[in-house]
Amino acid sequence: MTSIQRRLTLWLLASVVLLFGLHWLVTNLSTQNFIEEYVATRLEHDTEALVSGISFDAQGVPALDPDYVAPVYRRPGSGHYYQLQSNGFSLKSGSLGDADFGFSLDEQQQKALLRTRGPEAEPLLVRVAHYERQGHPFSLAVAEELSTLNRQINRFLLRFGLVTLVLVAVMFYVQRNIVQYSLQPLDSVRRACRQLETGTIERLPMDVPHEVRPLVSEINRLVALMQQRLIRSRNAMGNLAHSLKTPLAVLRQDLEQHADHLDGNSLDQMRASLAMIQSIIDRELKRARLAGPASAGQLCHLNRELPDVVGLLQQVYADKQLEFELVLGEGELRFGDREDMLELLGNLMENAGKWARRRVRVTAAWRQGLVLSVEDDGPGIEASLQASLLQRGVRLDESTSGHGLGLSIIKDIVDQYGGTLEFARSQSLGGLEVRIFLPGAR
Repeated sequence: MTSIQRRLTLWLLASVVLLFGLHWLVTNLSTQNFIEEYVATRLEHDTEALVSGISFDAQGVPALDPDYVAPVYRRPGSGHYYQLQSNGFSLKSGSLGDADFGFSLDEQQQKALLRTRGPEAEPLLVRVAHYERQGHPFSLAVAEELSTLNRQINRFLLRFGLVTLVLVAVMFYVQRNIVQYSLQPLDSVRRACRQLETGTIERLPMDVPHEVRPLVSEINRLVALMQQRLIRSRNAMGNLAHSLKTPLAVLRQDLEQHADHLDGNSLDQMRASLAMIQSIIDRELKRARLAGPASAGQLCHLNRELPDVVGLLQQVYADKQLEFELVLGEGELRFGDREDMLELLGNLMENAGKWARRRVRVTAAWRQGLVLSVEDDGPGIEASLQASLLQRGVRLDESTSGHGLGLSIIKDIVDQYGGTLEFARSQSLGGLEVRIFLPGAR
């Protein structure tokens, strides 16, 4: 969809162009009408002067007193012409020469204003009128060429058009700035949404224009609803895990008390099932501890969160006395939803701690996206078996505690962010190295 700013700018530009176009058209037509009326008035005055000098002899032959004829009508090609018709006789101005107006004067209306071409094909405005003098009817046409006036009109319209174009450009620039200034509150809402995403604020400010306030209110309502649902979901998961611990302990105790009444295979299967349930409960409780009371959509600050995850895992693997090494790139690393990143890092580091002998190294940097690497000094995994790591519920070593869901959950999160997941042998520590790349913007 076209942006609001572009749409408003285009509509304003179209309105300004249409307005000035209509203004130019009206000015052009008004100027043409004014010139025509002005010339028609002059022709009427010249006609009245010529009519005053017309006389007829006894045979009805018309004559025109030279004193009533202006010199411009005597000069050939002057652009001012007249022609008289009466009783089959015709009188022409010296400027007209042997040419005529190309139409019969008798066929015209009582008073007519016509456009035609002159001897040099120049445009003419002709006034034709019918009179009667000394009992003799006659028709008189007086004309004036319009070339000079048309050139002056065209020069005026050209200057007017240039001024109009400049005004249109100025109006467009001003209107564009007005649109940008009017849309600045939307920019502030966009920046506030970014702050909401990073967790800097918990709701959008309401000091926005009335037109935007319903949208902001709806966003705040949805954010509050998401936070409430997230908190309820986490609490419900934690409560469920806590509530299952006691019945699970009772089942395990009852199983051990009646172990003598069960065959070996059944006993092993039941113990394995209880162990898997116990590991799932422990995982959900750990996940709840990692996530904490964060807001929905809050960015994960790796510089602050990774040391906390390390501290928690050092407590979990206190018996192994693991050394966790953090190698973080320059600048503050902020990426992804906090809960997603904590689950991703928690599973990666927990898996590394599970297999490590003494050392685990976590590397995080920003290179057109988030680059993560978790290495350990454990036994590592053969290349032929690395594909099996991503199969949900599959464990390559049954002697090690766990339920086989960690790495498959990691792959789900990586796929959700459109990233890549690779396994390799650590060059420096010798164990397994998990490399992850998550594209995106910080």
